[in-house]
Amino acid sequence: MIICRGAVALLTLVAAVGPVSAKEPKTPTSGGELSRVLARFDEVQGQIRTLSAEFIQTTRSPLLKEPIVAQGQFYLTKPDSVLWEYQSPEPMRFVVADGSYTGYFPERKRAEKRDIKRWSEQLFRFFGVGQGSKELGKFFDLALGDEGTDEKGSYLLVLSPKKRRIRKNVDEVRLWVDASTLLPIRIDYVGRDGNQRDLRFLNTRLNPDLAEGLYKVQIPAGVPITNGFSGLDVSTRAH
Repeated sequence: MIICRGAVALLTLVAAVGPVSAKEPKTPTSGGELSRVLARFDEVQGQIRTLSAEFIQTTRSPLLKEPIVAQGQFYLTKPDSVLWEYQSPEPMRFVVADGSYTGYFPERKRAEKRDIKRWSEQLFRFFGVGQGSKELGKFFDLALGDEGTDEKGSYLLVLSPKKRRIRKNVDEVRLWVDASTLLPIRIDYVGRDGNQRDLRFLNTRLNPDLAEGLYKVQIPAGVPITNGFSGLDVSTRAH
């Protein structure tokens, strides 16, 4: 199911019939403007301990007649815990914590688990949430784009893959951050296969107190658990 595969990817993170038409990134004089934005971005990223937000994810694909719009809640605790809790069109929970992934689909009465230690850090870099420009720069070239009329009051960071294995699957990632808080407000993932996932964050809270046991998924007895990670499909392929 395409919604599941975009759960942690645009994921991001990461998710239209075909790629979106991207505006050309503007090249700041001597990199001055980009450097200033990234310095502020890095300062805020360094302050993140926990993060919570509502999200709206729009998935477009050549295989879909109409986009799929999903909504839910997102939670993050550094260094390696994240929860995507989908409320519509189908309740689902996807958790990455302690180097493992758990997905639970209550309406389908099934669940999945997978050891993902070797992918954990990459999932966070993919989203650019909780990671600064130095970490992102290991995988992407960063440029400052023109937000145009899409997201007023924001900066647009254009992430272009610089590793061959990423370029095979990812065209680009576009990350909008609020101009005052430098927190992410939108992530747009464009795949080489024409799939696109547009993720918007609403009511983002920096360093909230999160409930104990938030990243534990209670799977009822009798629900079959498979060794899989369909909820992480896009993220793991991207990396």
